[in-house]
Amino acid sequence: MRRSTITALVLTSVAGATLGGLPAAAAPPTTRVVQDAHEPRSAYDIETVTLTSAPAGHKRATVVVEHDRRVRVGDGISVWINTDDDPAPDLFVTGYAFSEYTVHRSRSWTRHGKDISDRGCASLRMRGERAIVRFDPDCLEPATKFSVSVRSFVQGRPDRTADDAPRARQFTHAVLAHSTV
Repeated sequence: MRRSTITALVLTSVAGATLGGLPAAAAPPTTRVVQDAHEPRSAYDIETVTLTSAPAGHKRATVVVEHDRRVRVGDGISVWINTDDDPAPDLFVTGYAFSEYTVHRSRSWTRHGKDISDRGCASLRMRGERAIVRFDPDCLEPATKFSVSVRSFVQGRPDRTADDAPRARQFTHAVLAHSTV
């Protein structure tokens, strides 16, 4: 085989091994912490949102939402998850403290679509000052990255007391869906 052919094959292999053909430096991180501003008007204030890729060999990625106080009866959370490049959420997870939660296949911010809770795509747990969502990024289709939008609220309180991170109907920057290490 000629030297130029071998060089071309090596360069093609290296380019194909990166995320979407982009250099590895352009790939999203495996963890991202989003700080949310303190909002005194919020009934259940979000402090941080941490996105973590699914570890190598595991199926579940994690979103941890830290609040300014311990969870109480009536506290609720909604998490919209985007696993592709379009601006619409793909999964919607919502629930109340000490109660059940639901998981929906979503195609917009307002229409939450089919309830897929029985597929085991995601789980929600609220304990202490945290809400933890674990989900399979490949539940709907193979994913290379994900981002989220989070809303916390208290049942029976006006919408204006809800807190959104990073903002209402805006996703965080993405992280890799799966860690390679």
